Amino acid sequence: MKDFYREELDRTEKRLVHIKGILTQLGGNKLSLPVKTGPTSTGKRRGRPPKKIQATESVEAPKIKKKPGRKSQWEAVILKRLRQLNKPVTYDELTDEIMVLSKISANKRTSTKQAIVSVVFRLRNRDEKLDTFSVGKKEKYIALKQWFDKPGEIKKEYSKKVLK
Repeated sequence: MKDFYREELDRTEKRLVHIKGILTQLGGNKLSLPVKTGPTSTGKRRGRPPKKIQATESVEAPKIKKKPGRKSQWEAVILKRLRQLNKPVTYDELTDEIMVLSKISANKRTSTKQAIVSVVFRLRNRDEKLDTFSVGKKEKYIALKQWFDKPGEIKKEYSKKVLK
């Protein structure tokens, strides 16, 4: 905005100089028009000066208390079903058991299995309530932590239940 008015002032000054030159050529009355050339003063500013913001001062938004997230229904279902079966099971067996127990349709099997795999992972690593072991090369069994002698070694009574 400031630039616009400076340009207007320059144009007006040039026009006044031009008009003054023509009047002197015509021999007209000598008018003394104050024509300023060069930078003009900005004038006195009114109001208070703007606040200076210090770089060290940081303004943070007020923290909003968040509600606790959704609780997973699967953790309790998986632990309950393992205790009821009282034997280690594979991911596929556990998926089938929970689908029958929860009356989930067969077309949701893949999403149910994915949910179970992620919850078992959480129960193994974060909560340390479950552990896995394998008898052969392909099958991985899920068992409660109390069913193990050492990490990765299942108690004999539970290993017999797997082999049956």
